[in-house]
Amino acid sequence: MSLKNFHVIDADGHVTEPASLYTTYIGPAMRLRAEQLLAKVGAGNLGIVPALYPKWRNAERPLGEAAEVPGLGKLPSGRNHPLASPAGGYDPAERIRDMDKEGIDLAICFATVATSVIGAKDPAMEAALARAYNRWVGEYCAAFPNRLKAVGIVPQRDMNRCAGEVAFLAREPWCVGVMTFGNLDGMLADHPYFDPFYHAMQEADLPVCFHGGTDRPPFAPGREDVGNNMFMMHLTGHVWHQMRAMASAVGGGLLERYPTLRLGFFEGGISWVPWWADRMDAHYEHFARHTPHLKQLPSEHMRGERCFFTFDPDEKMLPEAIRALGVPRVMWASDYPHFDAEFPDAGELVVENPRLTDEEKRALLSDNARKFFRRL
Repeated sequence: MSLKNFHVIDADGHVTEPASLYTTYIGPAMRLRAEQLLAKVGAGNLGIVPALYPKWRNAERPLGEAAEVPGLGKLPSGRNHPLASPAGGYDPAERIRDMDKEGIDLAICFATVATSVIGAKDPAMEAALARAYNRWVGEYCAAFPNRLKAVGIVPQRDMNRCAGEVAFLAREPWCVGVMTFGNLDGMLADHPYFDPFYHAMQEADLPVCFHGGTDRPPFAPGREDVGNNMFMMHLTGHVWHQMRAMASAVGGGLLERYPTLRLGFFEGGISWVPWWADRMDAHYEHFARHTPHLKQLPSEHMRGERCFFTFDPDEKMLPEAIRALGVPRVMWASDYPHFDAEFPDAGELVVENPRLTDEEKRALLSDNARKFFRRL
């Protein structure tokens, strides 16, 4: 299984959760409402998103053109990589077969769209949908418990329910962290509203995994300003989201207020992060009164022992970025099984990189993930 004698941990792969899980795994009190909700849009991987957010857009205007082209927003090869198993995102046995092709020893599974249950305005419904997902992904991982782990999701519209879900996840053997966008209704990751979540995460010794998405609730910055074009939406969504999450979390003093909390920033790439750290430092010098809880340079936190980042395997500036941030801060991630993953060569791009030492490769491919996901 290991790739050329390197043990490989995928710090951010994905499941492709079927919409049917929200009726199959939901508690009986909410089952009828969930069935009625999904009946409006039908089954499918994205079924829960348009059901909760009717204003879903298809990003159908080509750049340089005035008119939209119906169907343009749909990816020609679908949302999964054409070489990966069509069922790998929801069939654990198929995923293991693909992991063996890639040389992945252990995968951390993230949701694809489940965090968008935040689109449910009723806190009880949101909490029920989140629990349904967590039950489903727990069963998915249980099929191969030594090779599959996952980060859970939590409801955001009621912090008591949120903290309760963290307590539930802390007891689950498959759960190694919790995924969140880090924004809700204009409140960013620093907002005291989220303090019960961070307190519960610190108490459970679970890491907070900031992970965005493309054009779905709770949206990345600038969604209305990218011309209804998928090239623009996908290009900017994750990166702008991570820029905002990093600046608000670090600038808001989360690492001061929660002295053992670990923060991870996923699927935004790494090459721009050292520049962002330097830019945050410069702004801290001039705007310190706007960051009253921040007691040291942002870059000191971002290069410290409690901030971690993932990178895209094909990033050309990876060696420069990891040395600027510190090699121990950075984790390898495949983004399996999504269409833009480097399947099945994501690991080899690191192993064969002549600009990385073997020690750096071991850190990126395995050691750093163990530091962040301590339950491994």
